Amino acid sequence: MTVSGVRRACCRRRLPAPVALPLAVACLSVSALTVSPAAAQDEDPLRIDLHSHPSRFHRANVPRISDEEIARYLDRGMDAVVATISTDTPYRGGYVLRDGTRIESGNRRPNPEEPWEYTLDRFERLTRTVAEGNAVFVRTPAEARQARSDGKLAILPAVEGSDSLEGRIERLHELHEMGLALAQLVHFRPNGIGHIQTWPYTPGGLTEFGREVVRECNRLGIVIDLAHANPETIRDTLELSTAPVIFSHTGAFALGEADRNLRDPEIRAIAEDGGVIGIWPNGSQVPTVSDMARHIRHITDTGGMDAAGIGSDLRGMSAYSEGFGDEANFEAIAEALAEAGFGSDEVEAILGGNFERVWEAATAHLPANDP
Repeated sequence: MTVSGVRRACCRRRLPAPVALPLAVACLSVSALTVSPAAAQDEDPLRIDLHSHPSRFHRANVPRISDEEIARYLDRGMDAVVATISTDTPYRGGYVLRDGTRIESGNRRPNPEEPWEYTLDRFERLTRTVAEGNAVFVRTPAEARQARSDGKLAILPAVEGSDSLEGRIERLHELHEMGLALAQLVHFRPNGIGHIQTWPYTPGGLTEFGREVVRECNRLGIVIDLAHANPETIRDTLELSTAPVIFSHTGAFALGEADRNLRDPEIRAIAEDGGVIGIWPNGSQVPTVSDMARHIRHITDTGGMDAAGIGSDLRGMSAYSEGFGDEANFEAIAEALAEAGFGSDEVEAILGGNFERVWEAATAHLPANDP
């Protein structure tokens, strides 16, 4: 069906690929991005994927996010993507090194500097993406609007599980200088920051270092993501953070009793703090995009219309909801939302407008084009 008032992916004109830039120039892309008055006046909500691993850059031995993957986002009407490095991967395996060595999946004890080196290596692949591809790093919604005006995909570099900080706040500062826009505090293991919602179900909330990380994220304008966090870590972060937070990719526990799904008390707590919960197209838990719409309806019924978003976890799962699929059909999600009774403005809010509000709140104190 056609979604009245909703931007269609087919209306986006694909632009020719830009001339490749040296990596040193690409590293300046965040601070050098000038926001034009036209972009600032553009009131059409941004469409933003809250959590993704395009081209499996976080695990595969690829030099960067491919042109095909960038075009896939642009052609499907998406303006921005949170491109995420899983920094705990050296503890879990399942990735390929630059020399082609395959590190098999399984619990590992990495060398002391290995998680940090892994994070920097994967970040370099993002940097190369903006040097050679039709994409740009952004820190603020205004910069993302400028990227959209220029026909480029806006990339928010992110970490999933801030394990590689390893108690050293200067590493957060270094990542921020490189362009880090979002930090997910925990992933598949309790770390020096907080605790997780899945096995081994360790009790406890934010550590002292975790509290320092939250304060510094607030100061630097880095969006905080609580995906994978247990209720205590969620509670502590909400009490401490001066900016709203997100839970980027999950389902509603009330509709599917899986460990990774979010329960109603946490949905309400995040929503009451002004935050956003992203529903994912996880094919093993959310079989179709219509089921995604059901989960999103539960979020809005429980936490309000401003609380819902989309986090695809693209290239991070083995199976996707029917209708979304490996081809990342975001427009099918928009159509499923319309069929479920959401109005066009509500659809746009869910597809990115709600996160844009959180993002704006997290970065509002930053000087324009602050590096």
